[in-house]
Amino acid sequence: MSKNAIKSIKPMKNGILKVVFETGNSITVDMSQRLSTARFGVLKDTEVWESADTDGNFVHWYQDGIEVVELSFDEIMQMTVGGAY
Repeated sequence: MSKNAIKSIKPMKNGILKVVFETGNSITVDMSQRLSTARFGVLKDTEVWESADTDGNFVHWYQDGIEVVELSFDEIMQMTVGGAY
């Protein structure tokens, strides 16, 4: 993973996360199925889902100002490319 690989993120409707990389490439990550899991379930709350931001290496979501979920660049790549990443 390169330093600060993620340039920006945009939480969209229906559990879709748009990720723009520093290279200029972008992907959409369909997280809708994961929103029923213990780890990501809190993201069903619209306010939490829309709180997403990035530090360049991780996507973070917050509830009442406290980070509740974190997703790494590597996890994003595994979700979109698969185990071959």
